[in-house]
Amino acid sequence: MIWLFLLVGVLIVVVVGFVAVGAAVGRLEGVVVPAVFEVDDAVDWVAERLPPEAAGQLSRDDVLAVVGWYLEYFDSVGLATRHGQELGEAALDEGAGRVVARQDDAVDAVVARGLGARVPLDAVSMVVVVDLLGVYLAEMGAIGGSTGPDPAAPDPGRPDPGMAAD
Repeated sequence: MIWLFLLVGVLIVVVVGFVAVGAAVGRLEGVVVPAVFEVDDAVDWVAERLPPEAAGQLSRDDVLAVVGWYLEYFDSVGLATRHGQELGEAALDEGAGRVVARQDDAVDAVVARGLGARVPLDAVSMVVVVDLLGVYLAEMGAIGGSTGPDPAAPDPGRPDPGMAAD
């Protein structure tokens, strides 16, 4: 008889545990985990994935400088916040004006800084670093998604004005 009470007690504890864990998972399922950008982790990640040609041109300190210039570009266009500061509800509002940084502009800014350095860096290697940094940011969830169609891109629904009609 004691085994029966013990078995029922264990079953009750297991069921309560599963219900509690299920409720916690259900509550946290919709919560977005913030993406935290650590410069040292990003530099290590990028430096490990550099192709041999770029790795031969850039040291880890050079990669750190390129990452810093890339982040300074984000700051200059208004996409950076201070450490620990969230964007807030106004930035998430659908009606809020969106700040968009074009990848080409970021590459141009970084390459210009690198070529203007005391010891100029290889432009192609800097572009590789910026490209890998973009992959890193997308994989960690810090950037990504679409803000809508590019106004400079041709509309696929409209024929090209330079082409003759059939």
